Formats: sequence, C-alpha cells, structure tokens
Amino acid sequence: MNPEELRVREDLATLAGTPRGRELLQLSLRSIERGQRGLTAGCWTDRGIAGCLFQHAYWQGVDEGIFADAGRPGDWIGSFVGSGDYGTVIRAIEAFDLLAKQRHADVTPRRLLPPRIEVRQEEWREAVERMLVETLAAAEPEQAAPISKGVGAAH
Repeated sequence: MNPEELRVREDLATLAGTPRGRELLQLSLRSIERGQRGLTAGCWTDRGIAGCLFQHAYWQGVDEGIFADAGRPGDWIGSFVGSGDYGTVIRAIEAFDLLAKQRHADVTPRRLLPPRIEVRQEEWREAVERMLVETLAAAEPEQAAPISKGVGAAH
C-alpha cells in the first residue's frame, strides 16, 4: 500500500469509527455504486455531473430524505457528522485528491501551463469503492441504528 492510500484509509477508518461518520461513508458508497454521476478527486463537484466522495454522500442523502436539497453540501455534511468529524472529512478530501492525482491519473506536461491531469475514471471508481467496502467491513458499528432523518430534511 502506498503512502497516499494509507492516508486515505486512515481518514476513512476514523470516520467509520463513529456512527455518523459510518453513515456518511455508507451514503457515499450507495451513491457511487448507483453510477449516476462521475467521481471526482478532491473537489466537491464538477458542474453537477460528478462529485467527490462526500458530494456523493450528499446526493444520496437528498435522495433518501436525509438532507434537504438546499444550501451548500458541506454545510449539511458538517451538521450531519459534527465539527470533529467534519475536520476529518476535509482531510480526507485532500488525501483523496493526492491519491487520485498521484496514483490513478495520467499527467501530461505542458510548456507554459501546469500539467494536465486526467484521472482514470473507471480505475478511480473501483479503487474508491474497494476502500469504502473494506473500511466499512473492518469497522464494527457500536450500534446498528438506521440513518435518522432530520438534518434539514422535510419529514
């Protein structure tokens, strides 16, 4: 395992160790598995057609009635996991960005501009799904509680 993947897995394990963090990862996994939107590296969204791991959690949460479809996704996710885990979410976004760009992308140098970085989408999606499944399987939930509705969601 390379250092970038180790860092991602550590952040995922931290999140999976708390009930809300685990729920957030489960939402992400369900959305990514549906395959309706692309998976970006590091940023929240790409013009609404693709998003990072946590943008996927937001989209799935909206679909399931957990989050209201209003405001910024980061605000709703922060409300959902709390301030302690939100810091881990931000660290994980950075770690995912590094992993994708250094291990799952083609880099084309350009003379006057920064290098062009193109993430190999299918490979990236498979890597993220694998890490999520393995992390969730390794983390034993303290309580098997259903995801609660109510973080800005209509009841």
